[in-house]
Amino acid sequence: MLSPVLLLLAQVAAPPPAPAGQDVLVIGRRAEQALASCLARNCPPAEEVDASLQASVEQFADGRYADARRTLRKAIDRNRDHAAEMPGPISSLYATLATVAEHEGNTMLWKLAARENVAVLRRHLGKTNIATLREELSLADALIGVGAPGAADSAYRSIQQRATESGHSSIAAGAAFRRAWLALLRERYDEADRIADEAVAMAGPDNRVMVELREILRTRIAIRKGDDGAVDALAARLRQSPDQQPQLLFAPPVQDINTHAGEFGIRLDPWNDSQIRFADVGYWVRADGRTSEVEVLRTSGLGQWGPLILKHVGERRYVPLAVEPGHPGVYRIDRFTVRGTLGVPTGSRIVRRMGDLTIHVADLTETDAMREARSRQTEASPTQTDS
Repeated sequence: MLSPVLLLLAQVAAPPPAPAGQDVLVIGRRAEQALASCLARNCPPAEEVDASLQASVEQFADGRYADARRTLRKAIDRNRDHAAEMPGPISSLYATLATVAEHEGNTMLWKLAARENVAVLRRHLGKTNIATLREELSLADALIGVGAPGAADSAYRSIQQRATESGHSSIAAGAAFRRAWLALLRERYDEADRIADEAVAMAGPDNRVMVELREILRTRIAIRKGDDGAVDALAARLRQSPDQQPQLLFAPPVQDINTHAGEFGIRLDPWNDSQIRFADVGYWVRADGRTSEVEVLRTSGLGQWGPLILKHVGERRYVPLAVEPGHPGVYRIDRFTVRGTLGVPTGSRIVRRMGDLTIHVADLTETDAMREARSRQTEASPTQTDS
């Protein structure tokens, strides 16, 4: 299942934009060709790592998860001994591998890559370096994704303490807010509200984002207590620049795709489903924070679950945009992957996909290919008045 908390946590104390090697997609397979050329001429490690990252992102966006995994693992094998002089790029290899492994369903590799990502930064930059702390936040978020909220809470506490001691107030506040959100999930509403206040205090009075996140948390508490109008009331008070990544206000869970498969005439064997299905979903975040024109831009085997995913995106609410009347809003593209988890069944030695299918999401908006799609949508979109 897709957890709305992970969509929200990804916005809290987020790192700065990734380097080009992490978020640039070259149309076609030019990045792969560039990597092959780089390797053929024995290019320097820094150049080779960057080329490997670009090629892996190209492969991932093209739905070739196994190719992306192989590209990254080979790059790590060739360059792990250079971590001391370029810890950031080597860390990026592991971080990208973790994302690929998550979508591929390899939980063991996902955990290993996420931990190695942090280990590289700890070893060469230190436990209190801001880059290390940011990646530790991502690792703790991943622990929620694999069903270990207790371990995630312990990690957030450790990050918060070290960030406070080293003067990284925004990171400390981000860790505290995550603890507040976990308390909300456990229905400890008073504790959640108290920790959210602590997060705002850590961030400082001028940190508008953290104040807004606290209001979002309080809105979710109100919704859980039966106040259906809480989202509209909060949306009326908030405004956000369209130059920033739209801030998620509310996202309903995606209905259980395993339960609803029969509604689409799909017969699943949850213990023997070897497919990886994905779809790229485009949508507008309009000035009022509502989504519109939600559509599947391309799909690979995910068509039967399209209505469930489109319904989920269509019901998202974002912080309203601070724009002039008539502004079309912001166009976004998300990758949804549906797959089982790789494992070895009892009595067997063969790795296969097993258990229920789950949904995993990655933002593709800022790749070159997705920017082109977004540009086409922007040119084609009629202007709308701010409601």
